[in-house]
Amino acid sequence: MPAADGRPRVRPQRRAFLIAAGGGLAAFLLVAVLVRAGAFDGVDQSIVNLFADHRQGPFTGFALALDRLDSWWLLPLLIVALVGGLWWSGRMMQALYLAVTVGAALVLNPLLKLAFQRRPPGPGSAATDAAAYAFPSGHTTTAAAAATALAVIFWPTRWRWPMLAAAVVFSLTMAVSRVYLGVHWPSDVAGGLALGFTIAAAVRAVLPWPSPEEAADAKGEQPSAAGADRGDGSPGIDVVFLDWGNTLMVDNGMREGPMKDWATVEAEPGAQEALLHLHARYRLVVATNADDSPAYFVRLALARVALDDHIDDVVTSAEVGDRKPNYAFFRAALLREGERGLPLDPRRAVMVGDGTTNDIAGAQRAGMRTIWYNPTKRRYPADAQPPDAVVKRLADLPAAVDRLAGVTAPKRSRRERRADADAAATAAAAAAARDLRAATLAEDSAASAAAAVGAVPAATAAPPDASGTRSATPPGGD
Repeated sequence: MPAADGRPRVRPQRRAFLIAAGGGLAAFLLVAVLVRAGAFDGVDQSIVNLFADHRQGPFTGFALALDRLDSWWLLPLLIVALVGGLWWSGRMMQALYLAVTVGAALVLNPLLKLAFQRRPPGPGSAATDAAAYAFPSGHTTTAAAAATALAVIFWPTRWRWPMLAAAVVFSLTMAVSRVYLGVHWPSDVAGGLALGFTIAAAVRAVLPWPSPEEAADAKGEQPSAAGADRGDGSPGIDVVFLDWGNTLMVDNGMREGPMKDWATVEAEPGAQEALLHLHARYRLVVATNADDSPAYFVRLALARVALDDHIDDVVTSAEVGDRKPNYAFFRAALLREGERGLPLDPRRAVMVGDGTTNDIAGAQRAGMRTIWYNPTKRRYPADAQPPDAVVKRLADLPAAVDRLAGVTAPKRSRRERRADADAAATAAAAAAARDLRAATLAEDSAASAAAAVGAVPAATAAPPDASGTRSATPPGGD
């Protein structure tokens, strides 16, 4: 989307990857120029000779194992496993990013080898054959590209640092193993590292990366403050998933059938006011294990306590065909709230519920952030991953969601808070009045029907005549 002054606008995150790709390309070109000029010849030969003099069985076996990762059958199998795992987990664009990055590395490397036509070191004592040309190292290029892509994919998660460390260690280990086996010069693997990093950064910069902000740009809209990136690498929040029973509405487990048909229903304390504040910033979706209530039934029950106006969507196990805490339920919910056939990024969603297993643990496995609603002050399981936040009152829920989204809530005066409370109380009173009128009408209808049924036999029977017998002619007849 162009900026107001007509110049094309580049998103900050994409700009960062463009800069990284430019830096990697500059490093690769510098190494390539020095290789062509022969500046590394002496250093390369010394390092290769050093490794050749110190080869040992265990290290050689490990290096050969790394060499086989690039075999014609194992490399495709590994890539399919990684890409398939990302795709199955709902990270479809990340899966495409990894596949394109590795594919680009596999295509570019042979072309560059043909361009430079650098001969590899002598066969030495290594038990593997060198490729026809050495610069840049193919194994190192592919390893660096794949490792960098995985580090980029996992950077927004809690695994960012372990994955980054693993990517660096794996890339450097692959690079050293190629020199250790005597199939590449050190400058070959240096060029491979720079090339792999450049490919991963460039693909990330040019590949569309669906996010609520970019979707808003495509529509010509401005992203909301809640949906904006927080600035610390963590994305904001767009959707708040809410459990139904004992989170929004009271369910003591003693009554059966759809809640919409219960004689009396009750909202959780503070639910009306909490939803009123949340709905101003976020999309609100009920996610429930109500097997006997499709979305329409859930909305009817919410309407009885004046909560339905604040709910944007309802996802139920009756319609999904699976239940919380199963991953399939949360994946279906994220797909439903996504765009262009892609699921919503789970990091941009938060699950609010009272269940430590169904709501919190299930949402955590799906990659969502979580808020535990704990009005009874229960103790959280010690062996379970803790939620991102805990609230004991629904009145505290909007502030908790805002903190996770990186949004600073504006200060509200006492008069504004009182007005919100009055509005919530008025809506609750109106819902109660509607419920009472519906119950009264039902009772009146039942009483009228009973009276009509009782009047039928009395109307068909004639009163007795003077002799004490009943006339066969109905009253008023001849």
